[in-house]
Amino acid sequence: MDKNYSITVPGRPVPKGRPRLARNGGVYTPKTTVDFEIQVANAWYEKYGATELEGNLEVFCYFATDRHGKQDVDNLAKSVLDGLERGRAFMSGDQQVYKITASKYPATELKTIVVLRHQLDYDTSD
Repeated sequence: MDKNYSITVPGRPVPKGRPRLARNGGVYTPKTTVDFEIQVANAWYEKYGATELEGNLEVFCYFATDRHGKQDVDNLAKSVLDGLERGRAFMSGDQQVYKITASKYPATELKTIVVLRHQLDYDTSD
């Protein structure tokens, strides 16, 4: 049986922000997005250290938010994936993710719960 890896990030989930154009012509990610990605990375590292997962992965994201109608679930999931990549949870980057299940729900206790596991092999020979 494969191990599940789970982390909880307290606070309001933050969707991936659109890249911004700097005055010098460069492009940057908004600070609120970067801060959230760092929280995800730190949560991974605090629980699993330098563990880098190999192989095909499934990711489950649960977002407890007070802005459920104003946040796109796909952008919330992208922030989590980028944070996990920042925290070196993946051996080869987030291209290892073959399946994502993400949901958001209204809550007063704001948090993000993330579960990773190796993707099960599906027999498609029928």
